Amino acid sequence: MLDKYPIQFEDAYLRGRSIECNWEAMQPSDYMHSFVIPVDLTRSPQAAITTARKAQCSPQALVDNVKAQGFVLDVVATIDPKLWKLSGRFVGALTGFHGIKSKWHMWVEDRKWLEHDWRRVESNVSLFAVQTNTTGMSVDAACQRHRILANEVIRKFASSRLRTEFITQSGGRTITFENMVGGQCRGWLNDSHVDFCLRTLLSMESGIHVISSLMWDIGWPSTPKVALGDIKFVLHPVNLDESHWGIIIIRLQNAGAVLRAQVYMYEPLINECYHDGMRTVWEGIPKVKNEGGKEGLQGYMKRWHAAPMPDVKLLFQKVKWLFTPQQPDSASCGVLIVAQAHNYITGNLEQQDYTVSKNDVKVMRLRMLWVITHHSKERAISKSDAVTTSAILQKLKKELD
Repeated sequence: MLDKYPIQFEDAYLRGRSIECNWEAMQPSDYMHSFVIPVDLTRSPQAAITTARKAQCSPQALVDNVKAQGFVLDVVATIDPKLWKLSGRFVGALTGFHGIKSKWHMWVEDRKWLEHDWRRVESNVSLFAVQTNTTGMSVDAACQRHRILANEVIRKFASSRLRTEFITQSGGRTITFENMVGGQCRGWLNDSHVDFCLRTLLSMESGIHVISSLMWDIGWPSTPKVALGDIKFVLHPVNLDESHWGIIIIRLQNAGAVLRAQVYMYEPLINECYHDGMRTVWEGIPKVKNEGGKEGLQGYMKRWHAAPMPDVKLLFQKVKWLFTPQQPDSASCGVLIVAQAHNYITGNLEQQDYTVSKNDVKVMRLRMLWVITHHSKERAISKSDAVTTSAILQKLKKELD
């Protein structure tokens, strides 16, 4: 249906024409059209209108008797030759239309991916084996189980709205179905995907603490009330140059008067060019003259430890770099850091040093997707949407009474 919507302004020469923007008083329905324009051309008036709102002085507010007639102020764009006027509201609607259309195409491609013949995708990975009931299965039995998992996810794809939310069992993290489409099956995992899957590990064993990748950018959270000595693993995914994932895994061992912390650093491309970025997140940025520094994860952990355990020495051992497994493609780094964290928490020594195949990546993506959609709590409508819907309903009732 979206693909059949009428399209105007397809002529190539229009892409090089100038766009003029001006404020106008109009009815909200003025310069709204029953067609769309190509997505690449939509970006130009959107950028021009945004610039005009910032650069041009807003006109005087409309007087009350004009407002009473339904007039509003908006920026209007025209593309030379000035055959059509496009209101800011219309261009905003175009942006939303193309966003939904793009998401729909991603959804279709994800469905095709899920419809693989999973009986032919052989793999012996351990990621989320407990949650997906594949522990101890033969390769053939696991293939059959993966086919069942894929069918269950397909049903969830068919029934979920874009605004549907999935919440970790601990209640700590939420991800929308819209956020999952286009990335979890086939693409580069974002912060929400990685964080959700790492927090799913919390249900496997006590003493695991996950620190979101966003914390390095926005600031470390308040130190937890639980003592660092009661923690076994600290997991911190690291977003490297917004194009690659690494992870810092810290194993803690309480030996009475000494709390030993073994730090492991892993990035799945196994490329030393990412080492400096990982070290910076761990060590922080020192102060230079009048320029303020930035606390690293190591400093944060020292603060966490100091308050509740002042008599216990925190000893950081030499950082160990992990050089296996290596990702077999360009987009599976997020998948592999979750898998490596899982390997260390479960003590799976074999898969800490494992040659990962593309089939392994497919199976791990499927299991992660199943865990998000089925090993979680589901909320079909968010609290904010529920409040907005309720307010609209009350307003309609008031108008109808």
